[in-house]
Amino acid sequence: MFETTLARVVSQVEGALGAAILSYDGVLIEAVDGAGAPVAGAPVDREYAAVLKQLTSIGEAVEFGDLQTFTIEGADRCLLVRPLSPHYVAALQVRPDAVLGKGHFYLRIAAPDLAREL
Repeated sequence: MFETTLARVVSQVEGALGAAILSYDGVLIEAVDGAGAPVAGAPVDREYAAVLKQLTSIGEAVEFGDLQTFTIEGADRCLLVRPLSPHYVAALQVRPDAVLGKGHFYLRIAAPDLAREL
């Protein structure tokens, strides 16, 4: 259901390792790998999902308004996250040398299509 849109995002971002739709309950809704092929879903660690939910509510606490996007950068990969609804986020995993702004741009462009499919 989300595969086509996620595959399009991955194909447009050099260094993309995969993309997914995740729920804040720790459920991986749908995912594709760096080639845009479907990935069999496994539950996301519930603690990780809880952190995602907390991060999306930070905007209220610091009076920034609704959080539009955030990045988790690690030594081996980066995770770009964009909330789609109060219950779901889109995530794009990229290599650390990828152009993060381009990844955020394509997630923003794809977000309305992904949100409509929820």
